[in-house]
Amino acid sequence: MTEYPNLGITTGCALFLLLIHWAVPRIRKLDLFDAGILNSIAGGLALGYVFLHALPSLILNIAALKEQTHGRFLSDEKNLLFVIFMFALAGFFVLYVLEKIAHDKSKKGEEGGVVIYYSHVGTLTYLSFSVALIIPIMAHESLASLLLFTFIMGFHFILEDHAMSHHFPSRFNHVGRYIIMGGVGLGWLIGTFLLPHHYTLTTTLMNSFLAGVLILSTTKTEFALLEERSHFPTFIASLAVKTAIIFIMLLLENVG
Repeated sequence: MTEYPNLGITTGCALFLLLIHWAVPRIRKLDLFDAGILNSIAGGLALGYVFLHALPSLILNIAALKEQTHGRFLSDEKNLLFVIFMFALAGFFVLYVLEKIAHDKSKKGEEGGVVIYYSHVGTLTYLSFSVALIIPIMAHESLASLLLFTFIMGFHFILEDHAMSHHFPSRFNHVGRYIIMGGVGLGWLIGTFLLPHHYTLTTTLMNSFLAGVLILSTTKTEFALLEERSHFPTFIASLAVKTAIIFIMLLLENVG
């Protein structure tokens, strides 16, 4: 019988992300939290995660990835790093283009067309799929990192939900949200039961693409792609807290 270590924890993480998607519009209707503060928390945590966890992990994993490649080009670490960071740049660029188009429409009091809307939904569904696909891999490496990753992705989904509601107030309905939620469920199923629980070149490139998208989260919140709906002190505080958490985790690993 096949065993799946940490199945309960990874299932809980996936359910948490699904719950976030379902609950965000209901939380915003209660008007309990300032949207700018929530957005800046998401931006600060995302930026800290990318530069203090995601990118260092990608670089440290280069040697293991090189052993999995067969072509001459990717067998060179320098070339492999280029491809990984190219995917990070692609993640930033793809979502930036979509956000820019939608933002320009919003400034005119208009809403992006069907193609732009479903391009957003498709991209966010893919990102949700990637996040859930990585969950079993992170569980195999470090439960603390997994829980932190899940928490940060929850805030990221809150930010993306707000962006979709801002850019597409009439189009973004339950159907679009459920399509994105479907990406979480499908990613978790494939990552848990069909793929190896360690980084392959494919999952590494997906994680790199996600890192580029998370960098854009800071652009959206702090550089006015959401009409200045941000709170700079909260952004700085979130970034500082994320830095402290990573530092403490490193200290604990050294003690262990």
